[in-house]
Amino acid sequence: MENMPATLWIAACAYRLQQQWHSVDLLELEEVARELWRDARLRAMWPDEAAAQWLLPVAASPRAHIRRPDLPSVSAPIPGFSLTGLPSPAGQPVRGP
Repeated sequence: MENMPATLWIAACAYRLQQQWHSVDLLELEEVARELWRDARLRAMWPDEAAAQWLLPVAASPRAHIRRPDLPSVSAPIPGFSLTGLPSPAGQPVRGP
């Protein structure tokens, strides 16, 4: 929602993403949520709705690398790779869904 502070929206969205990807570092999920927040269409939704919308293609095909031109350039994770392409800030290995 547009009247919700960005930090709260991002935290709530990252929490919803973590429900899908338990093994992904929360800091990386916050970065994904930040990318989703930058999309005005998704930002207008409740954070959990925006995350669910973005997760639709992932839920349909969890192993597929899906690119959605209508959504931010964050793509579905590939097992063994970081969502941001960077190592985990905590130095822990990052796994996909």
